[in-house]
Amino acid sequence: MSERVKHPSFANLYIGRSQSSGKVALFGSSIKHHDIINLRISPAFMDRDLNYDRYYAENLPYIEIAMSQSQFAQAITSLNMGAGVPVTLTRLNGEYIEPCPFVDKREQFSNEFREEMQDLTKKLKETTKAVEELIQNKRTFTKADKEQILSTLNAVTMQLGSNYPYMYSMFNEQMDKTVTEAKAEIESHLQARMEDVALKAMGKAQEPEMLPEEEQDIEEDGGMLMGGM
Repeated sequence: MSERVKHPSFANLYIGRSQSSGKVALFGSSIKHHDIINLRISPAFMDRDLNYDRYYAENLPYIEIAMSQSQFAQAITSLNMGAGVPVTLTRLNGEYIEPCPFVDKREQFSNEFREEMQDLTKKLKETTKAVEELIQNKRTFTKADKEQILSTLNAVTMQLGSNYPYMYSMFNEQMDKTVTEAKAEIESHLQARMEDVALKAMGKAQEPEMLPEEEQDIEEDGGMLMGGM
């Protein structure tokens, strides 16, 4: 006799791969993806029948997330490290979540650099104007005037000598990350295509060989003649 057992602590974990018809944006990834790793946790129950336990998942999951190949690899190979790996929430308590927005990192860095340059230009203009006013209104500079000019120039020098090399370093690091993500996406896509081709080839090899229509007709005619004889 079969027995079904349910409990609030019972859950089912599913990890699978899906392919999107278009490119999908994922949180924490700088490119859009075609091949995605899905992780789903659902309420579960157990059927006990013939001295054997069978486990099943309910239809509506508690939570479902999507990851890139790189994020999945990082998640399973970096246990107890850092704050974790960014993932994209797609369903929560059976409700679909709106798609993740995409941020073009190259464009983002370009905008940030433009803002930094505008800020630097503004400071240089203010410093130039202040010095011009001092030159026009005073024949000699006081100690406070000199300190003000030097303070502004030092701020500009610090921005040029510290902030921009840091931005350049972060830009190169992001571009390296983007290249790595793109390579992983291409490799995943090629692997999926190869697996599809292999599965189709195996299925075709297992199918019974069909004779051409003409040969089938000949065999049928021959069978009829032999039967008639």
